[in-house]
Amino acid sequence: MARHYCCQVKLVLLGESSVGKSSIVTRFTTGEFRKNQATIGAAFTTRSVQWEEDAGDGSDAKEVRSVTFEIWDTAGQERYRSLAPMYYRNTDVALVVYDVTEQQSFQNARSWIDELNTYIGEAQRNDVVVRIVGNKIDLHAGGQLEQPLPSATFVSAKTGEGIEELFMDIAKHVKPERFVLQAEPQESPQRSILNVLGASSADHGCRC
Repeated sequence: MARHYCCQVKLVLLGESSVGKSSIVTRFTTGEFRKNQATIGAAFTTRSVQWEEDAGDGSDAKEVRSVTFEIWDTAGQERYRSLAPMYYRNTDVALVVYDVTEQQSFQNARSWIDELNTYIGEAQRNDVVVRIVGNKIDLHAGGQLEQPLPSATFVSAKTGEGIEELFMDIAKHVKPERFVLQAEPQESPQRSILNVLGASSADHGCRC
């Protein structure tokens, strides 16, 4: 039986209102697209992804690796900025989302990165992975999309294009030392959704 390694990754989404942060989360966690979905305050959800790879010991043995994303999605409105300290604490990955049809939303992305750096502190900055994500490519009028940064990734929450690939790429770039051996492999990825203003949470599955 293949050895099973797992880890948990805290991922936050940053960006202006209406760029599609919640739609990206919903598409990734449920496979659905919900139009005009707005976040009130903040929301928390999880999803695990897993894959098989060579054990790397020269044998034919395989290893299963599982990453549980703890996804924090918050409203982009100014009145919810008081939630920022809780939202950013112990962040591993930040997705800075902008709307490819709204140039201003990309220009505002810098301020979200600056805010992230303010709250996480200098000691943690080198450990946080920041990904720039251009959403709504299904609405792009045609022609080549501008690549504002080498690391920018284009997706469509509406059609699902690029969503799974984005999160899987992030998972596969988690540092090997973050993974721990799990005694019993899970049969399937676990998902749970709750509002952080609520009182309870579903089981996360990977206990690392």
